[in-house]
Amino acid sequence: MMDIYGTYSLANSFLNSQSSPEKESVMWSRLRQGKKKKLLALVRRGVYMPVEIDNKFVIGCNAVEDGILSYHSALEYYLLQTQEFNELYIHSTRNFRTFEYLGETYSYKKLKFLHEEIKTVDISGYVVRVTSLSQTLVDCMYNINLAGGIEELMYALSECPPNGICETDILKCLELYDNKSLWQRAGFLFSMFNHQLNLSEAFFKRCKSAMGNNQSYIINPYFCNSFNKEWNLCIPDNLQTQLKVI
Repeated sequence: MMDIYGTYSLANSFLNSQSSPEKESVMWSRLRQGKKKKLLALVRRGVYMPVEIDNKFVIGCNAVEDGILSYHSALEYYLLQTQEFNELYIHSTRNFRTFEYLGETYSYKKLKFLHEEIKTVDISGYVVRVTSLSQTLVDCMYNINLAGGIEELMYALSECPPNGICETDILKCLELYDNKSLWQRAGFLFSMFNHQLNLSEAFFKRCKSAMGNNQSYIINPYFCNSFNKEWNLCIPDNLQTQLKVI
């Protein structure tokens, strides 16, 4: 039987190396065999994977260079979402064009930084990379649209296991963003769920000292018709109602 995993590695390494005519001949021969026998599938231009690989997280992390699940896709990986999107958000060390494969859309979403990302090996032998839960929550607070909206983010916070996040990592991510409005949003949102997250008093003091005096909005100002004085933050007036439903 043909070594399809070896073929995958050969095909993709070939595209990023200067090859000899002999290597080129071997690669194309093995690719033709794999495609003919329906063992290999073209995922995107220049990238082939074994046809039996249908896990979208595995595909997203391995069809692009150093792919990492981020934003709502990371929430979905952690089972902290109410909606399953057919679009995956992937951070990569190299920009790539959006592509579709097996009914899923894979889009490049650049992160400002990576802090303590998580790597696991899938049963298929492929690596899955995802932002840590601590960074995922901060990233989603920074860009709530990419979290799937405020309701999705609040659900994630409500279901987040206390031992799943690290206060030190959260603070580090907030410092790396260096965004006053983000300190406000993070302080407000984490405080709403602190009965289960157990973040320290020092954490919230740090948020308040870093947020400055400017008034900010948690989402689009059009939807913000209430004001939280503690965090100097404009919020939707039904946010507390949504919290009770969650």
